[in-house]
Amino acid sequence: MKILFTSSECVPFIKTGGLADVVGALAPVLAKKGHDVRVVLPLYTAIDSKWQQQMEFQLHFEVQLGWRRQYCGVNMLKKDGVTYYFLDNKFYFGRPYVYGLGGDEYERYSFFCRAVLDCIPNLDFTPQVLHCNDWHTAMLPMLAKTQYQGGMQAGLKFLLTIHNIAFQGKFGFDYVQDLLNVDSRYYTPEFMELNGCADYLKAGCVFADRINTVSPSYASEIKMPYYAEGLEGILNARSAQLTGIINGIDKKVYNPHGDALLPARYDRGHLKGKAVCKAELQARMGLEQRADVPLFAMVTRMTEQKGFDLVACVLDDMMCREDMQFMLLGSGDERFENFMRSAEGRYKGRL
Repeated sequence: MKILFTSSECVPFIKTGGLADVVGALAPVLAKKGHDVRVVLPLYTAIDSKWQQQMEFQLHFEVQLGWRRQYCGVNMLKKDGVTYYFLDNKFYFGRPYVYGLGGDEYERYSFFCRAVLDCIPNLDFTPQVLHCNDWHTAMLPMLAKTQYQGGMQAGLKFLLTIHNIAFQGKFGFDYVQDLLNVDSRYYTPEFMELNGCADYLKAGCVFADRINTVSPSYASEIKMPYYAEGLEGILNARSAQLTGIINGIDKKVYNPHGDALLPARYDRGHLKGKAVCKAELQARMGLEQRADVPLFAMVTRMTEQKGFDLVACVLDDMMCREDMQFMLLGSGDERFENFMRSAEGRYKGRL
């Protein structure tokens, strides 16, 4: 098959969360199975220069974004059997961050969706499947099927993967209409309207040929009002096209037997190196140097969606009752960050 992934992030180039891991791990595996796999990403300034130096310029064109005409350059890099395309526009992606600080996310990723669709006919590659990931690329199936009739884009099959349903890309419809010329008849609960907003993820759920999530249990959960963040109606209506496929892990990258960045290597038959790694971690984190104490580690966004309110409820009880150490890597809600800073002071050397 010929598969084009579209994503706002992908390891090893740019990462803020698990979305990047999934795209970065899945694409090479599919390529090894014989598929022609390509990935298209924004060319963020934040991408390390070592990758940018390996990119080859391919072409440029203009993207019509409402009344604006915006430059789009296409750069290419090949790695592990996968071809990666990076769409270049300094106005939208030439910033020191990936998401959230400029107040114009609707415009940045509207540009990206339009640029992807306009770019495809200019490539030496005609995909059969366009794999969209989260709200940043969820408008692709709607745009293709409503505005590209007669073009090859309208004939593609679209898969939408929901990694985190809490982030849906909700914006004022007047902004969306201005940028993408979406017909007002689609601003209804049947298509993309939700709670008075134009919802990019909902539009993707309506127009994609298939929808999947990062596990079978999550696919079941997001059909329930408690978890669905308002999308339970469309997801239940499309339950026959909704599948859960559990995320895998890149065994080459996450392998303590071959990881050169660890202070010592180990595997299940030779665990001495694991104790060395634990001692080094304790030293770096300012924890008591003890081999006998269990060390609990948590890597997460500090939000209620990730259950951090539960951690805040039980942490003091756990630390007082049990002989244990606890470490956290993450950021998030200010109240949880402040709670953890306070806890570090209360349990110095243990947390």
